[in-house]
Amino acid sequence: MKAFRKLGVLLTVFFVISSFLVAGGKQEGKVTVPSKKTEVVFWSALGGNNGKILDEMVSRFNSEQSAVQVKNEFQGSYPDTEQKLMASLAAGQPPEVCMLEISRVPGFAYSNSLLPLDDFTKGEDGVDLKDFVPALLEESRIRGKLYSLPQSRSMPVFYYNKKLFKEAGLDPDKAPANWNELREAAKKLTKGDAQIGFGIQIGNPWWYFQAAIECGGGEVSKVVNGKVVPSFNEPEAVRALQWWYDLVYKDKVAAVYVGQGLTSWEKLQADFISGKVGMMYITTGWMGNIIKNSPFEVGVAMLAAGPTGIRRVPTGGNGLVLPAKTAPEKQKAAWKFLKWITDVPQTVHWAKSTGYMPLRLSAANSSDLQSYFQKNPSFKVAVEQMQFASPFPGIKMHPKTERTCDVLWERIFIGKEPIQTVVDETAKQIETLMAELK
Repeated sequence: MKAFRKLGVLLTVFFVISSFLVAGGKQEGKVTVPSKKTEVVFWSALGGNNGKILDEMVSRFNSEQSAVQVKNEFQGSYPDTEQKLMASLAAGQPPEVCMLEISRVPGFAYSNSLLPLDDFTKGEDGVDLKDFVPALLEESRIRGKLYSLPQSRSMPVFYYNKKLFKEAGLDPDKAPANWNELREAAKKLTKGDAQIGFGIQIGNPWWYFQAAIECGGGEVSKVVNGKVVPSFNEPEAVRALQWWYDLVYKDKVAAVYVGQGLTSWEKLQADFISGKVGMMYITTGWMGNIIKNSPFEVGVAMLAAGPTGIRRVPTGGNGLVLPAKTAPEKQKAAWKFLKWITDVPQTVHWAKSTGYMPLRLSAANSSDLQSYFQKNPSFKVAVEQMQFASPFPGIKMHPKTERTCDVLWERIFIGKEPIQTVVDETAKQIETLMAELK
């Protein structure tokens, strides 16, 4: 009996020590075994330098907590990711989190392919929605429910080569304030084919299209009797498009960059960095890369105002969504990641690292970001320019109209077709698409 009692004491001591070690040095009274992390698949659409930064953030999330393991899978461009998400939903195997270009969220929401986020935001692990920039949340409210949180929201800003400005006799500390000043600067910067004043993208040109029309005093679309109708074929819009066309073919001080998707953006960015292009409009999201890799001082300013002093700036970027028909436990895990990556510390880090807009009000006003803006004033431009931000035109929320307008841009700037003819024909096409959407 003494032997059995002795053995019992030894076993008791063994289990007490084991429990102590498993609990990390704290006596919990029972043996605990660390639970396995819930894996969440995250489909992203940001490559290059921004993709590397996103990878680092996902790795940090995985290391900072023990409940969720996120697997970041880059899917290509926004259109590529959209198509792959559609296929995965049809196959019943969607990712738990997906990055969508913001204008595509309504289409997926209307088809009941996404989870509303309202219950998550109000739950015990919720978020303060009042801390987000209001307009950017409203774009994701469909039938009264919220379907995405903004992650990388951007807008075009004006970039210019200060070295070339100085050589051309222009003030390197003063960007063109309006279209007339932009044209005069482009003339002085242009040196035949060796150096061009301004670059215009053809691939994925929506920002150029919207900014040209709205700054020129027109509208892309409007609501008439409760219906969204195109209005980019009206006189003010046509005059604005003609001004940009003349900059290329009459003044010969702007170059057209062809290519599908972001290929033309990348070509333009490369020529700007190499000094072949003096000025351009491109996303704030590439600001970090442009400033880092340019062998000259880069000027960053707001978009030039139109002939009547109007300055309106389109926005873009993505929202993070939770696809429907995923396992409940994975939905909760996915929300933990969604909440984390849109929280203030991550928003500050992302804005500082990339140039994307700080989407939380407390992030924009944080001492960390304000201090950073003082040292890097170029990054503050997007925040200051937000006062001129335009909402998405109604026709852009239709999944087919953006490509239709891309073709419009190609017909004008590559095909050199009469502008009025092109916009009239395209407006009729879009009216048909909008009717089909109903």
